[in-house]
Amino acid sequence: MRPTKLTALGAIAVLLATIAWLVNANKNLQQQLELTMGFQNQLQQLSVRNAQQRLQFEQQINDLNRQLASSAIQLSNLSNSLQETRLQVDPDYEALLQQARDEAASQYRALSAGSGRTAFSAFSDPDNALAMANQRMPRVYDSYLNALGIAGTERQQIMKAMLDFGAQRYQLLSKLLAGSLPQDQATLLFGADALVQGMSMALSSEQQEQLRQYDLLLRQDTLREVYQQAMRRAGSAIEGLAEDQIMQTLLDEVLSAQNNWGALVAEDGSMRSAYNDKVAAFDRAREQLLPDLDNAQLNQLDRFIETQISGVDVILEASADNNGRVTLTQARIAAEDLPQ
Repeated sequence: MRPTKLTALGAIAVLLATIAWLVNANKNLQQQLELTMGFQNQLQQLSVRNAQQRLQFEQQINDLNRQLASSAIQLSNLSNSLQETRLQVDPDYEALLQQARDEAASQYRALSAGSGRTAFSAFSDPDNALAMANQRMPRVYDSYLNALGIAGTERQQIMKAMLDFGAQRYQLLSKLLAGSLPQDQATLLFGADALVQGMSMALSSEQQEQLRQYDLLLRQDTLREVYQQAMRRAGSAIEGLAEDQIMQTLLDEVLSAQNNWGALVAEDGSMRSAYNDKVAAFDRAREQLLPDLDNAQLNQLDRFIETQISGVDVILEASADNNGRVTLTQARIAAEDLPQ
């Protein structure tokens, strides 16, 4: 074969080999391109899903924040007014309730001759105790049930449990004040967490915690009204911002854990121990306020404290009208008359 022909054949072979290599290389590049585009698509899809999830999470967070804000507003509405009850009360209860009020108001420190009955013995009658519970419990705790969003049969069951507890507490109030109620029973009925524990079978853990916070707000509102009235009777030097500061300091100390959240009995079930703790709470509040008060304000505060430590207020009822005016039905037990 001629050299020229051999050379041509060699060139053709090289060209074919080159073409084959290029085809193979192109195929590999195409596969890599497809693989890369697949990765990009997956990344884009993942990015879209992440964005969607982020929006969903943000929406859920916003919804939760709105729910929390709504719950806080519903609970804090107690600071303005207590809602009127939506439950119907048996008319017979009004007469029984008035009987209990009249006897407690006119004779709260009296003893019937030789009988050992106190003014609060009127509540020992089951009908009177239930009348008082029906008068107070629905009106005060209707806001709490509204905040929970509970309706129908479950709401009625919870309210009935509250009425039973309230009636039992009113019924045994006379024994507590006479010093004849066992200390463990006194703690269960009149301690700081008494209502929450009494409702433990009817409420979930979350609902119990909400009730605990609601009850603390109720104590704050009621005690603020009692203290404001008493402070204004003690003089006129304290007003405006000074009154707000003093009220808040007093409430912080009297409704503190150190003072068993202002309960009628201390952790040991004793009214006497609770009274001693309250005296210490007033001392702490006075020490905190001392640097900020002038002589006239300090004298008014001292007169107020002297009045408060002269006895214990037993709040029987607390209610407010549509204008926010608070009405209290209370009895005062002199310090020397407290059971040991």
